[in-house]
Amino acid sequence: MRFNPSCLVGTALIVFIVSFGGCLGTGTQKPTDFYLLQPLNSSVEEHGALVGEGIVLGVGPVRVRDYLNRLQIVTRTSTNEIKIHDFHYWGEPLNSNLTAILVQNLSVLLSTDRILIFPYRSKQELPLEYQVAVDVIRFDGEPGVKASLLAQYYILKFEGNERKQIVTRQPSFSKPLADKSLETLVAAMSDLVADLSRQIAEEIKAASP
Repeated sequence: MRFNPSCLVGTALIVFIVSFGGCLGTGTQKPTDFYLLQPLNSSVEEHGALVGEGIVLGVGPVRVRDYLNRLQIVTRTSTNEIKIHDFHYWGEPLNSNLTAILVQNLSVLLSTDRILIFPYRSKQELPLEYQVAVDVIRFDGEPGVKASLLAQYYILKFEGNERKQIVTRQPSFSKPLADKSLETLVAAMSDLVADLSRQIAEEIKAASP
């Protein structure tokens, strides 16, 4: 078998390129930041959750639009254009985090710890009295400008074996942003979820005997 010098040169060149590329990449990778929505500060609200008391509320399903249903944080650059931030991630799927924050907020606002999260078990120890389902249509922001939340929610009331939809709303909330940081944006988004939670809580209180 004949020795082909060109093969050796080609192999050496590939090894050099890989090694050189590795050296360039060392220490230059941008770190990834992770964010979570935060619940209401219960110390500044009028009521707190009571152990084993309060209405039995089901929360969910909470659905998030596909463009938001990703690990990366999404911001808006114009009415029709969005930006996906590759180095700024949610700490967990957005719909899961949003559901958890709604549960914590409503627990405080309605003074109950008897909240069940969708999907519900077929045989539950506590029969539901109310259920709230949420479709998140828009939940993003333009850094340095404002954060926005547009959602449609439904509240159902259970009486015996009957379930009746008593409320359908599509509120819109927004909050100005003091700077362009994503940390400021996420904090404002938490405040918008708090606003949504307060409105839902007021609707349930109005429907309660």
